[in-house]
Amino acid sequence: MHATHLAPVRRRSTWAGAAALVSVLAVSGAAQAAPAGGSASARVGTGGNSGSAKGKSGGYKWPEVVVAGNAISFLAPLQFGLVNYLPKARFAFQYDRQIRKGHWFHVGIGALFDRGNYKNFRMKDCGLGNAEGVCDKGGVVGVDVYAGYTYKFYLDKRPWLVPFVRGSVGYTYFDLPKVGGGSGNREQSRVHSQGMTIRPGGGLRLFPLDQLGVGIDVGLPLGFLVHQVRNEDGEEGRTSSFLLGIEVLPLVVEYRF
Repeated sequence: MHATHLAPVRRRSTWAGAAALVSVLAVSGAAQAAPAGGSASARVGTGGNSGSAKGKSGGYKWPEVVVAGNAISFLAPLQFGLVNYLPKARFAFQYDRQIRKGHWFHVGIGALFDRGNYKNFRMKDCGLGNAEGVCDKGGVVGVDVYAGYTYKFYLDKRPWLVPFVRGSVGYTYFDLPKVGGGSGNREQSRVHSQGMTIRPGGGLRLFPLDQLGVGIDVGLPLGFLVHQVRNEDGEEGRTSSFLLGIEVLPLVVEYRF
């Protein structure tokens, strides 16, 4: 009789324990699936692309992820030669490819433009005597190619904000002003310049959409230039000089795919 009364009690205890266990597992699973909350401070890492945030207005929701491991960027508009000369206007297209997590590889090509004379080119004089008109200003056109490595930081609380550091190796070539198109009829003795640079730098991207971002890049071209020169007698030669510049590129649009 005693055993008969205990059996229902044991069955009820078993069912209650099972129900409690299921409830604990459900709550635990929901907590793990929920987006991170609490503190507004960002944690730097490279673990993945998760998390979300809302704009202050409440009507706009930032992307929960920044998607894709390929990117094409347009970068502009300025660079300056701090030591020696670089053409000021610089417009470049760049391709980035994700290697793993925050590690990326990039290649790019840029078009260079400017207008100046021997004073802008950091020369002592135009080198062609006192002939009228030969030292006036003229157009500069060139090209810039580069490749390198980028590390892009992942902000756990703000995945739509992407700071990065970058290092590149580049080759630069630009033609200096000429009159009538002939290399012997220049506006200064320097015909063209070319050189190699290493370019440490960094920047920031803001992604209002999960595949489209805007931002800013800053770089420091450091290297040398070799100048092709031609004197009044038509003799050609070469000179070289140290180069230190700065790239200021606040007009950047990046599309990921």
